[in-house]
Amino acid sequence: FQLYGYCYQDSNDIPDTLTTITELGSPLEMIQLLQTSWEDRFRICLSLVRLLHYLAHSPLGSVTLLDFRPRQFVIVDGELKVTDLDDASIEESSCTSNSDCFMEFPARNFTLPCSVEGRCQSMNEKRNLYNAYRFFFTYLLPHSAPSSLRPLLDKIVNATGNRNKHGNAKY
Repeated sequence: FQLYGYCYQDSNDIPDTLTTITELGSPLEMIQLLQTSWEDRFRICLSLVRLLHYLAHSPLGSVTLLDFRPRQFVIVDGELKVTDLDDASIEESSCTSNSDCFMEFPARNFTLPCSVEGRCQSMNEKRNLYNAYRFFFTYLLPHSAPSSLRPLLDKIVNATGNRNKHGNAKY
């Protein structure tokens, strides 16, 4: 997203408040998006991949969107952008063993490795990736895709939704 400005306020009434001013975009409506061409949906997924990469490697460190749902995004000039930063976090969960790095989702659960530093390895990145799979890739990529690309798309979608025992996508 394009940040146009921000205001930080720290007062007795409202401690640690940050207001951001970002681009105005069209609300993301999945039903309308599903009715667009496959090429347009692919472009949206590609912009989501760029966003996931940025969130994983931001200047602040790995950022997770704790409320990662379509309503948290807008489309600006055909690109998917985050609109709600209230639930963004750079905190990687602390741990003493792998069992502390348990991630629970409605359809799948994952356990990530606990690093020697006592942090769950890549938890923020994995949470974003799996949510992108849940809310975007499974709906937007396979539907009416060119038949020659279907095996590759199935592989990509499955790679984002399945993890090996170390929590990494199988590519």
